[in-house]
Amino acid sequence: MPIKIPQNLPAYATLSEENIFVMTEERAVHQDIRPLEIA
Repeated sequence: MPIKIPQNLPAYATLSEENIFVMTEERAVHQDIRPLEIA
């Protein structure tokens, strides 16, 4: 399940480097999935 967080947060890069699937709101609205929203 992807994690939806703002791309400008430092956690975005950190999670991506750890191979955690993160996405921005802009990408999430175009997906046929229900991402986990944090914050």
